[in-house]
Amino acid sequence: MIMKTWISSWFTAKRTISLMIVGVVFFAWIVTAFSFFSSNPANKILAGETVPFDKTHHMNIERFDRELAVNQMNEAQMKIMWKRFPYFKPMIEQKLRAAGVPTDIFYLALAESALRETAVSNAGAAGIWQFMPATASGYNLRVDSFIDERLDAEKATDAAIRYLKKAYEKFGSRTLAMAAYNRGSNGISNDMAYQYQNNYYDLYLNNETYRYVFRILAMKEIYENLSSYFDLSKWGSQYSLPDTKIVTLNNVDNLAVWAAGQGYTYHEVRVLNPRIRGNKLPDGTWNVKVYKR
Repeated sequence: MIMKTWISSWFTAKRTISLMIVGVVFFAWIVTAFSFFSSNPANKILAGETVPFDKTHHMNIERFDRELAVNQMNEAQMKIMWKRFPYFKPMIEQKLRAAGVPTDIFYLALAESALRETAVSNAGAAGIWQFMPATASGYNLRVDSFIDERLDAEKATDAAIRYLKKAYEKFGSRTLAMAAYNRGSNGISNDMAYQYQNNYYDLYLNNETYRYVFRILAMKEIYENLSSYFDLSKWGSQYSLPDTKIVTLNNVDNLAVWAAGQGYTYHEVRVLNPRIRGNKLPDGTWNVKVYKR
């Protein structure tokens, strides 16, 4: 009887231990699964194309997180860009829609120049779309000692759209077109050829281009979910477009003298018309913005 009771207790204990082991294993699986899914974001969409975060693209998670972190640490610049949205965003998005290009491409301009229309890189790229002089000339932007149309936001936007549409026709991918904007179409073609790949996310690239698309994606993520990343109560209001009018001019030998004689300032002529590079307008017909009075 004692032996029977002992055997029964032994089996009961064994069953309890087995259940406990199963429970621990199940709990560990739940924790692991939760950890995996919480650290692996759902696929993102950029310019109508999926950014993969599956197991064969696991590094994309870190690439994305890195760019998010960089932008979060630079709140001051993120705030100024957001404040400047009314100057450029409506115009750029309108042109993108008219050209049949996804409006996410707006964020490429942020990644290029932080929406500073007079930005000039160490390499000589200029404007909100950061055109190099040779590329600008190939897209009908005038660049000389008098006029630099890379600094004309509307004309530069038209040129950027033409470049990106041409790259899209070549690669069949908006993502590769964006990468080509940074690397150059020939550079991306060469990378694809010697690596036998046709997907941006499967290419081994230089550091700048490797980060480029994720920089754009991070801009989109943050600006479409601003309150999740920053305390907007401290940001104030966005800037508003100034009330301007267009004055048509021909050759002007001294813009400062002309401005003073018309009741304008040289300051406003240069600030509102950044494409003008000096105190003179060459032969031709020029539309010049000035403040309404």
